[in-house]
Amino acid sequence: MLSIPVRTHRLDNGLTVVLSPDPSVPVVAVNLWYGVGSRNEREGRTGFAHLFEHMMFQGSAHVPR
Repeated sequence: MLSIPVRTHRLDNGLTVVLSPDPSVPVVAVNLWYGVGSRNEREGRTGFAHLFEHMMFQGSAHVPR
């Protein structure tokens, strides 16, 4: 079985940081997960996560694509 060292830390702002150092390679990988989305919507207020997902990819007058 593959054993990958993992360390987890929670910052003061609530962000969870997961570290898995591998000194054998000269690269860094960063992934972000947000604990929000359709599974976190309340009954009667569904669809907002999907709407915002589309809005983020459309850009705006101040932030073009």
